[in-house]
Amino acid sequence: MASKNYRQTNDYFPDNEPQKHSKTPEGREKTQPAMELTDAIDEFMLMAKVDGRAESTINLYEYVFDRFTKEIGKETSIGNITTKDGRKFLAGLMDEDLKNTTVSIYHRVLNAFFNWLCEESFIETSPFSRIDEPKTPDKFPRFLDEEEVEALLQAERDRDGTWAGYRNYVMLLVFLDTGIRLSEFINAKIEDLDIENRSLKVHGKGSKDRNVFFGRKTAKGLIRWLRIRDNVEKVWADTIFISQNGDKLKDRNVQRLITRIQKRAGLEDKKVSPHCLRRTSATLAVKNGLDAFSLKRQFGWSKIETAMRYVHMTDSEIKETYRDSSPLSDIKE
Repeated sequence: MASKNYRQTNDYFPDNEPQKHSKTPEGREKTQPAMELTDAIDEFMLMAKVDGRAESTINLYEYVFDRFTKEIGKETSIGNITTKDGRKFLAGLMDEDLKNTTVSIYHRVLNAFFNWLCEESFIETSPFSRIDEPKTPDKFPRFLDEEEVEALLQAERDRDGTWAGYRNYVMLLVFLDTGIRLSEFINAKIEDLDIENRSLKVHGKGSKDRNVFFGRKTAKGLIRWLRIRDNVEKVWADTIFISQNGDKLKDRNVQRLITRIQKRAGLEDKKVSPHCLRRTSATLAVKNGLDAFSLKRQFGWSKIETAMRYVHMTDSEIKETYRDSSPLSDIKE
């Protein structure tokens, strides 16, 4: 394989440099014999591995190429793939109601792939060279940065001498470290909590149970919370988090608590909600090294494309385990 030397805009996509071809002694351009799509993908994946691309990047490539080859055909000659083929593939994704931000990821992977084939002289021109990346007017979901997360936590640390203050602090830890949904949070039971393995079984959408994992900081907080949880007149609920009346928390109770916390944290200009904390958890987890496929399992999403959006927004290297990627690992005690 010819040597390469290109820059990267991030971990996922090579810079879109001009296409390169080898030259004959007479100065004429020449290309290597056409190969089948699967062979071209193998060449590209070998390059990516030798180049030291992150494991999540390799997984992302594989996922996109799997979808593409099913549409185009594994044995199709790369020289026969046309611009129309590329447009039909992207249009098909849009017909599945995938958002433009997700279709954009497919476009960028395939654009990088065919540009690389041009640079290596496997083809003369890229079929994606005349296909613009889909416009993405919808902005990435709002999330909190590390300083804002710290402000929220500090607001309740200042009140951790009180029963409600410490409950609220641990509540934030659980939301931010596990990324669970509001309904999963209020229904989480003590019997489903495994402190030793730092996991919690939650009941997600569509009656689908899954285990979510958390870091040492959250485990430590939960251990202390369970010791003081029953320090109320009467406990009626078997859920991990309860009201001061001993009842199971309700949706509106949790939102009110979070609104009060954000005011104490000086974040009145932010729209903080349980779902905002979930998006923040996903963003920080990826930034700290979680890959798209682990993210999908942890957050209970039905489609990998949802997780790909979060991975696409980061430049960090991907690690192997969620415990090493705790969203709260960089937040001080």
